[in-house]
Amino acid sequence: MVANCADKLFLQKIVANSMSCSSPAKARYKKLSPRHCGYCVPCLIRRASLEVGLDGDDETLYTVEDLKGHILASDQPEGEHVRSFQLMAKRIRAKPDLAKILVHKPGPLHDKPDEIPDYADVFRRGVLEVAELLKGVRARPGG
Repeated sequence: MVANCADKLFLQKIVANSMSCSSPAKARYKKLSPRHCGYCVPCLIRRASLEVGLDGDDETLYTVEDLKGHILASDQPEGEHVRSFQLMAKRIRAKPDLAKILVHKPGPLHDKPDEIPDYADVFRRGVLEVAELLKGVRARPGG
């Protein structure tokens, strides 16, 4: 999304004022102001997109700033979605056509069947883009 932005200078100015996190109030449990958690699905997509599109110039304030700083517990919210993306990417790399099936998991796509290959391609590329962000990130049960 960010790589194809028509006005990246404007985006760089306003991106810090945008919110992608599914639950920014989680930070209050750590006595922090509301902010991106950094590990939910929207945050991971945001991080990957900004990494690619702004050449790593992501000034977003995340509760978990460094995903590589420690082993994330995949049986806890901090590592659950990270590990899910890692496993999904592994499956898609092994069988790229699997994206044509997995793209249906969130719900039916029967209204425009001719566009399903395009949706599957966006899904596949998106998962692999997040997987690039997660290279070197360690997540396992119990952290």
